Amino acid sequence: MTRTRGAAGTGVRLAGWVIVCACVAASDARAQVRGTIFGPGESAFPLVVDRLSGSGGELCSQRFTETVARDLDLSGLFRVTSGGALPRVADGTGPDGVDFAGWGAAGARLLVKGSCEGAGDQLTVEARLFDVGERRQLGGKRWTGSRRDLRRMGHRFADEVMRLVTGERGPFDTRIAFVSTRGGRAKEIWEMGFDGEDARQLTRNGTINLSPAWSPDRRELLFTSFKDGSPRLYVMDVASGQSRTLLQGPGLTNGGRFSPDGNRIAVSREQGRGDSEIVVIGRDGGVLRQTTSGAGIDVSPTWSPDGGRIAFCSTRAGSPQIYVGDAGGGSARRVSGGGSYNTSPAWSPKGDKIAYTGRVGGRFQVFVVPASGGEPRQLTTSGGDNTDPAWSPDGRYLLFSSTRDGAPSLWITDEQGQKQRQLLRGATGDTSPAWSTWLGE
Repeated sequence: MTRTRGAAGTGVRLAGWVIVCACVAASDARAQVRGTIFGPGESAFPLVVDRLSGSGGELCSQRFTETVARDLDLSGLFRVTSGGALPRVADGTGPDGVDFAGWGAAGARLLVKGSCEGAGDQLTVEARLFDVGERRQLGGKRWTGSRRDLRRMGHRFADEVMRLVTGERGPFDTRIAFVSTRGGRAKEIWEMGFDGEDARQLTRNGTINLSPAWSPDRRELLFTSFKDGSPRLYVMDVASGQSRTLLQGPGLTNGGRFSPDGNRIAVSREQGRGDSEIVVIGRDGGVLRQTTSGAGIDVSPTWSPDGGRIAFCSTRAGSPQIYVGDAGGGSARRVSGGGSYNTSPAWSPKGDKIAYTGRVGGRFQVFVVPASGGEPRQLTTSGGDNTDPAWSPDGRYLLFSSTRDGAPSLWITDEQGQKQRQLLRGATGDTSPAWSTWLGE
């Protein structure tokens, strides 16, 4: 029995995390599949998620397969179909017990099959991924856990499918923190799973709470709150919900971010009227150094993955622009290109890009620019405002808030901006997403 501490503080027990099969020919099949997915003119790859067999019941099958199917659909790499929407294929006669000819005729190119066994609360789920055209199994996993773990198992298998097909783990077994007015008029901090399940309200102070940011181990969350009358930086223990103030003393604070090693925090602190600087503090709130200086407003720090540099927004040249400087202080260089208002930088976990919000034609859109500087690429072009980009832990996707359909809600896009999907339908008032690292094994 293994135990992984979830970001929300709830224990997720997933026993028997073992590889079911890693076929000798899997690498050849994966190369063939990857070439098809990323080949010229290929926009989405046909994948079928079949119902689970076994004694675990329909609810087990439904929760697991719905989670896998939705995750992979949101990835933008697959055209996902539920097995129930295709002609039923009688398996059991072909290699690995799969009727590859029958599934191919039914429209499957990749196939997810599995079983759910057990009674009561304890279940064992086994899932496998097949390349139907090559008639090969690419890999599989088996878990043992409770019924409440079924969606978590689904997220983990969706991550595994992405790894088998693309060579990189997917971003689904994660948590998302965000600001929302869904509980009333106040802006409170919430957190949820990737699919919107297990949503939990973290702050309940009935005022304005902003800029959530995860610690690298997901145990803590930084946020800015007006709960004591003026904006202050707080750190919350996510499991208990208890929070404390960081950076005591004069000067308003805003927008804290943990360093990649979790030992330092970059935050904007007011130094005087019309002037704020980026300072680095320790976990105890003590100031270690000031990294920016001079007139203007410096806000919204974000760390490079190696912890050596900080990107931030500054008005030092007149209008808000994105700059990159050494985390130890010194001069900084501008990396945002055109535009009179660029803010909210987010450094990619891969280190090569910085996403930010820029104003175009009176509306805010999401841009990506090389971290070394260069020509920015505009990812969003929709009506409404598109703001607050946040990278997935694998660096392939961005979450952002958009008002394109009215009230702000969370959307996901690939780093090219080609596939944009609404994360939650019907949700309103959701802004400032923060994407955690993976929850672990």
